[in-house]
Amino acid sequence: MKKQYLIIGVVSILILTVSVSLGYWMAYIEGNGAPIDLTAQDLKITFDSNGNIEPGYIEPGWTYRKTFTVTSETNEIYYYKIIIKDLVNTFKTDYLKYKITSSHGYNMDGFEVLPKTEKATDTDISDKIKIEPSEVQEYTIEFIYETTTADQSEDMGATLGGTLYIGEWVEKGILAKALFTTKYTEEELSKKREDFSKIVSEGSVYYEDKNWTEDVTKDNVGEKVYYFAGNAQDNWVQFGQDSTGKNLYWRIIRSNEDGGLRLLYAGTSPDTTEAYISAMAYNTSYDNTTYVGYMYSVGSTTLSAIRGNSTNSSIKAELDTWYATNLQSYDKYISKTAIYCNDRSNDNWSSSSTMYYGAAQRLTIQASSNKGASQSSQYHPSFKCGNTYEGKLHTDSESDTERKKDMFSYSTLSGGNGLLSKSVGGVQGKPIGLITADEISYAGGVYDTNNPNAYYYRNSKSGSGTDVSAVGSKYWWTMSPYIFDKGYARMFYVRGSGLAGELYNDYVGYSSNVVRPVISLKGCVKMNGNGKSDDPYTVLDMEDASECALAEN
Repeated sequence: MKKQYLIIGVVSILILTVSVSLGYWMAYIEGNGAPIDLTAQDLKITFDSNGNIEPGYIEPGWTYRKTFTVTSETNEIYYYKIIIKDLVNTFKTDYLKYKITSSHGYNMDGFEVLPKTEKATDTDISDKIKIEPSEVQEYTIEFIYETTTADQSEDMGATLGGTLYIGEWVEKGILAKALFTTKYTEEELSKKREDFSKIVSEGSVYYEDKNWTEDVTKDNVGEKVYYFAGNAQDNWVQFGQDSTGKNLYWRIIRSNEDGGLRLLYAGTSPDTTEAYISAMAYNTSYDNTTYVGYMYSVGSTTLSAIRGNSTNSSIKAELDTWYATNLQSYDKYISKTAIYCNDRSNDNWSSSSTMYYGAAQRLTIQASSNKGASQSSQYHPSFKCGNTYEGKLHTDSESDTERKKDMFSYSTLSGGNGLLSKSVGGVQGKPIGLITADEISYAGGVYDTNNPNAYYYRNSKSGSGTDVSAVGSKYWWTMSPYIFDKGYARMFYVRGSGLAGELYNDYVGYSSNVVRPVISLKGCVKMNGNGKSDDPYTVLDMEDASECALAEN
């Protein structure tokens, strides 16, 4: 089947001044183009009239509009894209733009700069477009050269050429383990923070090195971890549906040492103020240091015994149940090797007197034992469970046997304890946890300091009102113990709109705090999208028997 093409050719360009002609343009429709291979699919493209663009001078404000129709002659749903084949556009400025609008197909919100290329390059100018069987989609494509008072002489002698046509859209996807290195440049990924005493407001990507990351295998010294901080706009993921059929949204926290992507629950719509699954106590009991554990042993008086992990915390049981109800059917996409740190490390263990845990010593001045140093040197979060703020393991975590008791995972393949796979108290464990206080610090948070621009606080709404909080005025739990003091076991939490994005602490029995799950996608999972709230990353389907589905990560 023959198709028709829109051919745009520049004959010559002559730029004199802004007020006179910018060029001499001619465009035409070639009556019979070459057949388009749509892999046994049958689409028809038809242009209006004879398609000729009358030769003439282009002046500031010039526009040209063309219409065409795409008709499906198949019995199946089909996905396609609009391409400019062999595009050449050597314009230097950004005043040459285009826009595509359609009755039922692809629509652009406004004019965009036509991609520039000096060599003939096949260039996609649309996203994935769906067409139903026998559907007709009418299109208008419009080109403009904008009016401006700026000097446009850079475009003197520029050329434009190419063929508009329809091509098959193929779901290639980005591997989760390669998302950061695929999307961002080496320069963008080269930033490393050293001062964690100040909030981060502007959205950015940073990396952390092996001194602060987990060893993913016995013979590996750790991986470089990339993470989002501040008001990140491109870390949205839509993955899974809840039991009522609503889509689940997430924010990417960071890459995992095992290659996966760690996600923070962001609700059933990007603009929600209810990005949590329930309000509840971290643990219903609070009068013993044991109750800071994600799992723990009742009645123990030594750190080693408390780390015995024979009992679920209240919040773990809640998360396991929620996973079973809402995410079990998506289990093949979720990492089993990801480690969720419930850091109970401390160099001065006591079962009764005041005792700050590892994260408190890394992230708060009052808990730091290095009070003679500068404030900024006392702050340093860690992705490695059991670290001091100096990047060394606490003495009670130097033993792998002891440290792993705080490293909750579903599988032991990457060095975690594997306890998330156990059934405890009639509740089957799942590969799910909570964000850590350290991850909040990496994301731009500071203890006892507001950060209304942090992505972990915000939903997709713009502005600075109380409705931009993803959890409204609620406070939400982290997985990091803070202190045992005066008979109260206390955890880090994050505040809502009242004290926007502030990292603070409360006793584990406080029942008004809410729960925001954290999961990790496998590194072998493929994703599409650009990560914005209106085009979040989405996970591509995989066969149940595929290599990735059967892998632990």
